[in-house]
Amino acid sequence: MRRLLWILILLLAAGTAGAQDNFIFDMPNDFAALDTVPTKPKFKNIHMIGVSYTVNLSGVTSTPKIGQERIWTFKNFGVSYTYYHAMWNHLFNFGVVVGAKHGYEGFTSPYDGYGETFEILEFPLLSQFKIDLSRFRVLINLGPYYGYRLSTDKEGGFTKYDQRHDYGVIAGAGFAVVFKPLEFHIEANYKYALASIYHTNKYSDIYWIFTYPQNIMISASLHVHLW
Repeated sequence: MRRLLWILILLLAAGTAGAQDNFIFDMPNDFAALDTVPTKPKFKNIHMIGVSYTVNLSGVTSTPKIGQERIWTFKNFGVSYTYYHAMWNHLFNFGVVVGAKHGYEGFTSPYDGYGETFEILEFPLLSQFKIDLSRFRVLINLGPYYGYRLSTDKEGGFTKYDQRHDYGVIAGAGFAVVFKPLEFHIEANYKYALASIYHTNKYSDIYWIFTYPQNIMISASLHVHLW
């Protein structure tokens, strides 16, 4: 009789434990849905188009020296597309600027046969680092460009010793004033060419010449947010 009583107690205890386990596992998991709730983006990507006007102080570095001097050019205009984005939705300071510019650059020299002004097309591709300060942005630019010389004011035009293709590096800084959907930018950039204006033997097969354009560009631009 005592043995039968212990068997009943053990069976009752096992049944109670199983019911408790089932109760625990059958409870709704109110926290499971939290993993499926989409998080609100911390930063909205910005797409802009802009138009710009640039004052250009241009010149060259030359070896050997040709008495080169800088000149100012004022008919420089451009258009651009700017994309500000957040890397991994946490780094909000990066952007890309793609543009096209038409303008003039060159140099003068007191020596006969040297000095000319070029009409150019230019296509920059810049990485733009920015720091947002309320309605202002601080801008830092760095990237390559490709250019092409359309014409020259030198008598006789281009010869086979002239190089019309141009490429190099642009670096600079500026600031922006933001009144959405508009932004106004003021920038100062330095452009250094990695391609010489002339073939090395333009003037002599013995004494080679290396002449690289360099420009200081001060620009003002107006941008419109697309979305």
